[in-house]
Amino acid sequence: MATAGLGNFLIDARKDDGIEAARMRKRLQNKVAIVTGAGNGMGRATAQLFADEGAHVIAVDVRKDDLAQWYGVRNVVPLDIDVTRIEDIERLATETRKRFGRLDALCNIAGINDLNYPLFDTDDERWDRVMDVDLKAPFRLCRCVVPLMLDTGGSIVNIGSYAALRGNHGVSYTAAKAGLEGLTRSIAFEFMDKGIRCNIVHPGGTRTDIGAHSGGAYHADGKRLSSIVAAMPQGWFGDAEDIARTCLFLCSDDASHINGAVISVDGGMSCC
Repeated sequence: MATAGLGNFLIDARKDDGIEAARMRKRLQNKVAIVTGAGNGMGRATAQLFADEGAHVIAVDVRKDDLAQWYGVRNVVPLDIDVTRIEDIERLATETRKRFGRLDALCNIAGINDLNYPLFDTDDERWDRVMDVDLKAPFRLCRCVVPLMLDTGGSIVNIGSYAALRGNHGVSYTAAKAGLEGLTRSIAFEFMDKGIRCNIVHPGGTRTDIGAHSGGAYHADGKRLSSIVAAMPQGWFGDAEDIARTCLFLCSDDASHINGAVISVDGGMSCC
């Protein structure tokens, strides 16, 4: 009986040691990650979490004041990059190669919305601006930095939106985020034999200041969306950290068999 008890004790002790080791393990130790939109909201939360988990983070934002928070932060390299400018994206790829020689993760988080502008009030300028930031920029970023992943593999996470799953947002934002889902699947398929995974996360209502960065006031017809949201059950509204934790999982080895996935992080909003 004493021997059996000692054996059980040793097994339990090893289990406890394993659990504690898992807790102490940094899930992105020494990995290299690019996070766009890192100056605020989901991008800031993701950059901070990745750095805490041991990654070397290239924190990208176009707003120098927001980017200033990263200067002098350990494991973070802040870069003033406008993701709508191809020359800036090429500079980002060059800087990443020069500093690290590889890339393990890309999180396309920078984005704007269309302030709920409906079809007849969406001019070409608004359409192009939303498409340039929310769809064309992730396409260009993937095209320019995926070569850095070819030797070692990597993970791409695109940030979509609840709007891609429903038709009750503005026309340009809905189209851009739905297009980003298609881009995700295409990249996932093309590079699966290279060890490169690509997934998309669709946030629901999240406490960020994207509206303030989208250039103006919400369209009056946007109240229709607000009324739909107000009628939903409580508890679905989330924080930027909820998205950051999902990005962390998808960029970690724990998600090594997840590719081309569409993941809603919306507290059940898309079920309503």
